[in-house]
Amino acid sequence: MIYDSEYENERFTNKNLAKKKVGGVTRFGKTVFIKQTFYTLLMNQSDNIELFILDLKGGMEFGMYEDIPQVKKVASDLVESAETLLGILERLKLKQKHMRSKRYTNIVDTSIKQRTFIIVDEGAELSPDIVGSNTEAKQYAKFCQGALSEIARIGGALGYRLIFCTQYTTAQAVPMQVKMNIVARLSFVAAAQISSRVILDDVGAEELPSIPGRAIYKVEKNRIVQVPYINDSFMFKHLEGLQHVIINTK
Repeated sequence: MIYDSEYENERFTNKNLAKKKVGGVTRFGKTVFIKQTFYTLLMNQSDNIELFILDLKGGMEFGMYEDIPQVKKVASDLVESAETLLGILERLKLKQKHMRSKRYTNIVDTSIKQRTFIIVDEGAELSPDIVGSNTEAKQYAKFCQGALSEIARIGGALGYRLIFCTQYTTAQAVPMQVKMNIVARLSFVAAAQISSRVILDDVGAEELPSIPGRAIYKVEKNRIVQVPYINDSFMFKHLEGLQHVIINTK
């Protein structure tokens, strides 16, 4: 869910959420937005979703949610992220084989309702150019970026939805294949024009007012929006109210 500057309701559809890139400087709303998306999916589509979360902040933000059945994995570091993405790629190949056997070309044209969301919080930590000089770390990071690129490239038609987020809005932090296959983009306050261009392919995010949650949302054109603030206490309170729905999924 996202709100405009007057806080009128404007809900994301599943199509809007298909592939999204989120960026901006720290403390201006990226992780809050991810949690808002996570919460909205759980509250509205608990029977039809599964989530893999790469929480590259050491699992600090999403580790507390890993016992929810829809959350299949919370990876907290580079190695766990590589293992998780390897498993997702294996599932992707099996899904591709199944779709081909049914002569399906796109999941949106079928009766299949399940969608798999891969959420990356701080994608720069998966960049070979940023992880440091450790050769092994660079190999893991290179694999992760390649896996995310493949998911972005072929996953959409199979029901795999990538939400890629980073505060380091540089070309090194955002794999080119991910950027090219992103449907929707959301940029919070950017430090400079170059950062705005990496996320939006346009300037403007550097001119946003310094208001946490203020952002530019882009599909075919730029729209200034306001993301509401929610915290973990709010989420737990409301998720507990639907515990029978969240836990007892099909």
